[in-house]
Amino acid sequence: IFDPLYRRRLVYLLVIGETATVTVGDGKLYFFVPRELNNMVLIAVHAGVVTASTSGLPTIQLYNVTDSVDILSTGVTIDINERTSYTAATQPVINTANDDLATGDLLRVDVDVAGTGTKGLQVWITAKRI
Repeated sequence: IFDPLYRRRLVYLLVIGETATVTVGDGKLYFFVPRELNNMVLIAVHAGVVTASTSGLPTIQLYNVTDSVDILSTGVTIDINERTSYTAATQPVINTANDDLATGDLLRVDVDVAGTGTKGLQVWITAKRI
């Protein structure tokens, strides 16, 4: 989705299907940066689940495989009994040294903490031209 007023793009990633249990592990989804995001920087990363965790905070990391760096210095968390990270007590922090996007960069979604009973995982990234 492109927002011409603010020159931002939103990318929606379906990481784990709606009925599948979220499990810990690297490489739950790989994503190549398209040329439409070239020379943009990440300004927001959020996540949502279909079935909320009843114990433990699902925690998601975004990793740039091409540059071998974590993009987030604080991962995306989803509070217990919540479905999105928008209201999480601890908000994600983007490492500004690693937020640049280039065409063809390979990004990876990692699940560091799955939570209990969590199903379905989506990640939304927002990038902006600077």
